[in-house]
Amino acid sequence: MFCRVFFSRWLALWLLLFCGIARAHTPAVAIVYPEVREPYLSVFQEIARGMEQELGKPVGHYLLNEGDTADRLIDTLKNDRIDVVVTLGRAGLAVAKPLSAVFPVVIGATIIHPNEVPQGLTGISLTPAPEAMFDHLKKLVPDIKKIRVIYDPRQTAWEIDHAEQAARERGLQLIAQPTESLRNSSELFRQILLEVKDNSIALWLPRENAAMDEQSLLPEVLREAWEKNFVVFSSNLEHVRKGALFSLYPDNFGMGRSLANLALQQVQSNGKFESVKLLRDLLVAVNLRTAEHLGLRFSNQTRREFAMVFPSR
Repeated sequence: MFCRVFFSRWLALWLLLFCGIARAHTPAVAIVYPEVREPYLSVFQEIARGMEQELGKPVGHYLLNEGDTADRLIDTLKNDRIDVVVTLGRAGLAVAKPLSAVFPVVIGATIIHPNEVPQGLTGISLTPAPEAMFDHLKKLVPDIKKIRVIYDPRQTAWEIDHAEQAARERGLQLIAQPTESLRNSSELFRQILLEVKDNSIALWLPRENAAMDEQSLLPEVLREAWEKNFVVFSSNLEHVRKGALFSLYPDNFGMGRSLANLALQQVQSNGKFESVKLLRDLLVAVNLRTAEHLGLRFSNQTRREFAMVFPSR
């Protein structure tokens, strides 16, 4: 059965006593997410804490269980006088459309493609914003002038379109090559590996990338990058552990604050605010062994900005 969760008896009492006063100033916000185990539960709760800090009040937690229906959830939210709903995860995305018929809805904590978001909804995809990736690239490796990327247009064409503009604005040349088969992408990657002559060129690996064979091609790319001293950076955190120079990954607390702001915008615009945003609330992970091999030197201040480093100490 669908369940509501409050963190403490005190919080429940607080809501009963002060809900009427708070509603006059800030909309009542609910977050809807699947009932999950750790570490995913902590991710959703950290997002909720960010939302609560931004809103200045608690949010209601509504857990999705197997067998729950959208109609039952809608009735519960109505009874609790919720003004706007934030859904988290793929299960949250699945109920976003029926919820949007009754409430303003914001989608978060999942990869979102613009073509799968119902009209009138907004959200923040887990896809790192390319401009943030490129800003960190320029900061860590100032000599980079050109970025190469191979991508599957069925997955990431919209992200690449966004990235091309972000690169131009930063004086970078983005050479994006589409491919729709692993065989073709393998040939393209190997051609890049043959062409790279110096460290003014970097190879970018998008987060969602069906063009990359993780089992055989990725190790080959990282090995060649090591031998030829050129930069590989990735939107996938796991690639940094394996040898890519850096990646950006979600700042869950910051994402919560941004989702809360979007929720307020949805209420103020009567649910007509339409946009899917790429994630800008990000933390940086760096492979220091790779950086040292590339001859990169970071200031103490820059090092303090690294939220995660590899190899683990």
